[in-house]
Amino acid sequence: MNIKIANALFDDGVFSAMYKAGFITTKIFIYREIYLWIEAQRKTRGLNKRQAVIEAEIKFRKDERTIWRALNSFEEGE
Repeated sequence: MNIKIANALFDDGVFSAMYKAGFITTKIFIYREIYLWIEAQRKTRGLNKRQAVIEAEIKFRKDERTIWRALNSFEEGE
């Protein structure tokens, strides 16, 4: 999914409504937060993707595979 589409759905309340209805889990919210945090770190601090992933592991208390999965879920190139 493209992050721009995900942000629009989030802003419009679609994800919240789908979560409340039981169609999706909290994973979409966590993955989006991880993706946005990593992108912010890369832009503001100039980190490369690998270093940002390492720092995200610590911040979000998730394993590396989960962080990469979150990034791959919202790559803008799709």
